[in-house]
Amino acid sequence: MSNSNFLWEIILREIKNEVTPQVFETWFSRASIDNVDFVKKRVVITSKELLVSQYIQGTYDAKLKEILKINTGLDLHIDYDSLDNHIPIQNSTSSFDNKIPAENIIKQNFLQGDKPSGAQHFYQKQTFTFDDYKQPIPNKNITNSKKNPTLNKNYTFENFVVGEGNAFTHNIAWNVAVEPGGIYNPLFIYGGVGLGKTHLLHAIGNEMENNFPDFKIECISSEKFLNEFLASIKPMKNKNVGADEDFRRKYRDVDALLIDDIQFLSGKTETQNAFFHTFNELQMNQKQIVLISDRSPSQLNELEDRLVTRFSQGITADITPPDFETRMAILKYKCEQFDIQLSEETLTYISNNISSNIRELEGVLKRIKFTATSKNQPPSLAIAEEILKDTRISPRKNILPENILNVCADFYRIKLDDLLSSSRKKEVVKVRNIAIYLCRELTTLSFPAIGDYFNKDHTSIIYSVNKIAKLSKDEEPELFEDIEVIKERIGKI
Repeated sequence: MSNSNFLWEIILREIKNEVTPQVFETWFSRASIDNVDFVKKRVVITSKELLVSQYIQGTYDAKLKEILKINTGLDLHIDYDSLDNHIPIQNSTSSFDNKIPAENIIKQNFLQGDKPSGAQHFYQKQTFTFDDYKQPIPNKNITNSKKNPTLNKNYTFENFVVGEGNAFTHNIAWNVAVEPGGIYNPLFIYGGVGLGKTHLLHAIGNEMENNFPDFKIECISSEKFLNEFLASIKPMKNKNVGADEDFRRKYRDVDALLIDDIQFLSGKTETQNAFFHTFNELQMNQKQIVLISDRSPSQLNELEDRLVTRFSQGITADITPPDFETRMAILKYKCEQFDIQLSEETLTYISNNISSNIRELEGVLKRIKFTATSKNQPPSLAIAEEILKDTRISPRKNILPENILNVCADFYRIKLDDLLSSSRKKEVVKVRNIAIYLCRELTTLSFPAIGDYFNKDHTSIIYSVNKIAKLSKDEEPELFEDIEVIKERIGKI
C-alpha cells in the first residue's frame, strides 16, 4: 500500500465520524492524497474540482492536520490542488520521491509504548473500501403533497440510479433539497440528452416539498417561461389588465425556481432580461434556483454575460454518460419496473452496446418486451440481438486495452513502456491521454479499472478523458483525424 493511500484511509476513517454522510460523500469521496514527503513534511490533497479543494481547505484544514499529527507524530503541511486546469501533481517529477513508508512512520511513533490516537487499532485493519459509505436514502414514509402541481411525482431520489458519472451531482442535488438557499445557490446541472438531468430536477423539487411542506415550488421548462413572458407583454387590448404584474409575482414569490433546458433562452433578449431580474430577486431573498442545461454556462454563447456570470456564482455540476456498472444497474431497475425478466448475459449484451443514453436503454427493453409478447416467446438474447441489429447502434467488439495501447504506440511511434510509465514528456502525455480516452470510449471498463491498467488513480483517468473529450474538432482537427484513424485500425484487430 502506498503512503498516499495509507494516510488517506486513516483520514477517511476518522473524518467519517466527524461529518454527516452527505458531507462525506460530497467532498471527501471526491479527493485523495497524491503525494507524501515525510522528509519535507508535506502532503498534497488533490480533487477533480477546484471547488472541492477550496472547501476542504477552508473548512477542514485544521482537522486534517490534527488527524495526521495524531497518527504520524509529524506536523505535516497540507497543499491543496485540483485537476480542473492542469496535470495532476502525482504524475510530475517533483521532490516527492522519498520512500519512507507511512507504516514505518506510524510504527516508529505510535506502536511503541503508550501513545495516543488508536493508530494501533487502525494498523491491524489495512483493508479499506468505499462500500461502507452509502448514498443518503430519502425517507420512504414521507408522502408528497399536492401543492406544487408542476412537479412530476414519478421522479424521486429513491428511483434515481447513482453511478460514477452522476454521484457528485446527485449529492449536491440532495444537499440543495435538504438545505435550499444555502451555499449551492444557484445550482447549475448540465449534461447530454437522456442522462437523468430532468429526473434529478424533479427529485430536488419533490424532496424539497417533503422537507418543507409550505414551500411554493415552480418546476418548469424555459419554453414555458418564455411563452408566459410573451403573453404578459402583449398589447393591452389582447391581455388582462395586470398580466405583467401577475407574471412577475408568479416567479418571484416562490421559495424555489427549478428550470429545465435553460439553453433555450439563448438569443431571446427580452426574455433573458426578464429572467435576469427574476433571478436577482430570488437570489437576494435566498430562494433556491436550480437550472438544467445541455451545456456548461461558458458554452451558452448566445446568453448574456451577466446571466452566465450569475449561473456560475453557486456551483456547476455535470452528468456524464453512465459507465458499464451503472448501465447494468439501470437495466435491472427498469426490468423490475417494466416487469420483464432478462438473463445476466442479455443485460450484459445490451449494456455493452448502448453506452451513452439511458432513454435508449429503456427503449430497447420496451421493444424486447413487445417483440417477445407478439411472438409469444420469452424475452431472450436472440431477441435483443435482433433489435440491436436494426438500431443505429452496432454491437461493440470485445476490444481490449492492450489493443488500444499497441495501436496508439505504433501510430505515434512511441514505446509501449513509455505510455505505461510516469513519463511527463509532452508527446508521451498526449498519446497516453488519447489511449485512456479510447479505453473509456471503446471498452466497458470503468474509470477505476482503466486506472488499474495504467497504474493511476481514477481521478487521473477522469482528467485524461476530459482532456480529450473537451477539445473542439475546430480547434484540433488533426487530433480528431488521428483518433478516427486509430479507431479504424483498432476495429480491424
